[in-house]
Amino acid sequence: MKQLLVSVILLSFLQAYAWSGILNFTAYHNSAQVDAALNQLAATYPTMTQISTIGTSIEGRPIKVLKIATNPAINDPAKGDVVFVALHHAREWIAVEVALYLADEMLARYASDAVLQADMNNLQIWIVPIVNPDGFAYTQSTDRYWRKNRRNNGDGTFGVDPNRNWGYQWGLLSGSSAMTSSETYHGTGPFSEPEVVTIRNFLQGLTNLKCFLTYHSYSELFLRPWSYTTTDPPGESTLRSVVQRSIARIAAVHGHTYSETIGYTSSGEATDYVWNEMRSAPFTPELRPTATGFGGFAPPASEILPCCEENLAAATALVHDAGRTGVWIKDYNGDTGAEPSAVWTGSGWSAAFWESPDIWTVPAVLNQGAVVTLNVHVRNNTGVTQSNVTVETYYTDPRISLEFPNPDAVLISTQIVTVPAGGTTITMPWTVPVGTNSWGELHWCVGVVIKHDQDMPLTTQVNRSSNIGCRNFNTTTIVESNMLMVAAENFLNVTAELQVKVNEESLPRGWTVHLPPLAELQKMSARECCASERKARLLNAKGLILEPGQNVYIPVRVTVPKDSKVGTEADLRIHGALLPLVAGKREPVGNGYTYHLVVGKH
Repeated sequence: MKQLLVSVILLSFLQAYAWSGILNFTAYHNSAQVDAALNQLAATYPTMTQISTIGTSIEGRPIKVLKIATNPAINDPAKGDVVFVALHHAREWIAVEVALYLADEMLARYASDAVLQADMNNLQIWIVPIVNPDGFAYTQSTDRYWRKNRRNNGDGTFGVDPNRNWGYQWGLLSGSSAMTSSETYHGTGPFSEPEVVTIRNFLQGLTNLKCFLTYHSYSELFLRPWSYTTTDPPGESTLRSVVQRSIARIAAVHGHTYSETIGYTSSGEATDYVWNEMRSAPFTPELRPTATGFGGFAPPASEILPCCEENLAAATALVHDAGRTGVWIKDYNGDTGAEPSAVWTGSGWSAAFWESPDIWTVPAVLNQGAVVTLNVHVRNNTGVTQSNVTVETYYTDPRISLEFPNPDAVLISTQIVTVPAGGTTITMPWTVPVGTNSWGELHWCVGVVIKHDQDMPLTTQVNRSSNIGCRNFNTTTIVESNMLMVAAENFLNVTAELQVKVNEESLPRGWTVHLPPLAELQKMSARECCASERKARLLNAKGLILEPGQNVYIPVRVTVPKDSKVGTEADLRIHGALLPLVAGKREPVGNGYTYHLVVGKH
């Protein structure tokens, strides 16, 4: 009787955690079996999947991606992109299993899980189970614990560490090695390895990247940028919130509590590159087990399924973040919650997304040192009351390429609120800064970040997340030929083209705006002809070329007719974008400013 009871309990446990997909996870898949598994998924779900070869390894093996979408044959820019990759490091076999399991389960549950289905309908999900196919094959035939790819280094050694070969902060000896024999050898240069170039080019080709996960093992960790340093990155509080939520979701499945830190640095790492270049949430789950030594890379097959199940919980939470608008804030009056809310058209942003109507002050006119009431309206698109919604409010110097939070932002308030289905307005005191900002103007920007357990922001860029909104606050008295000043900084780690456009449509008749010609701006930036200028000509760049970290101040002259009445008001919108000076797709990032102008005495 006791034996029967044990059997019933065991059967009940297995049924609770039995996978619902079609693949088998009782043993590790080898290279051929991974291909067979992908083909099996594609054959079972032909209207939801597509397999593509996106590149080849240094030994000529294909690197494949499985696309999951309602229209997989079409690249739909209206949908968000979520990317899962595995096996940068060849010996980390369990990462391959997690990648396959994610595909298997999401496809199997699509028809019966209404929440997951609604999320997936708005997304294109991409799964690359093997980034390093040569190394993976070598672990099966020759050396089970081989880590790197299989490049012949020409000195009797083989292999470059693919996860030290990405271009951001590449080659730092504190986080990688210049020795070809080292397990962390970073290669001869950034992106020297075709496997890494393949994933980079694939990511750059996506139109709306929301989230990027790269699976590794082992130690049971859930890591976020930065990896090359222990210094916090821009958006640290947002990334940390997502990590902590992910860890809680993982622990709820089998009781394994992953940690947040790994205890060493790694330069030229994938998630650092994605966060720096794309500001799309990137994470590194370090999978089971917690054991130390080489045995950690070869956990028993009995660990595969529970590891997959707990990581599915974290992955589908991120899919939900990316897939639908929950609690949110408008970027401009016509904003519907779509992400992105505005795009660069080549002649300015499609909407002035720095003018959130959901952020305002009472009184409306700001005076230095005054305490005003700051109002934030939080919207709710879920149809039901949402509890424990975190609302973080900041102010900062406005610059082109504003993001929230950013290292220069000052926290005004953090509130945890309940948001009914119709939305709610919260208030807080704000002491208006005394003195001028870094431009010498009385001009600030307030930003709001909204976070909820079931709806996290996956970027820091206002126009790319419905969870983030901002508003310029500025009043400038103008007279004949009044001069404003626009400042911009190239925060990218590559040379970039700055484009500045002025929207004069909202100005009264007879008002004119003048920006210096490009030749004059180049003199103002104190630049000499160099390789960047030659590259700019080849790319037909029309704007000002800025090196990484370079600032520029651009005077904007506003002229009003002499008969303009004192007190006449108008809004002047200035749009700005940075376009990386790179070949191929050049993704613009940026922001803008709205000056509220009031005519003073002539």
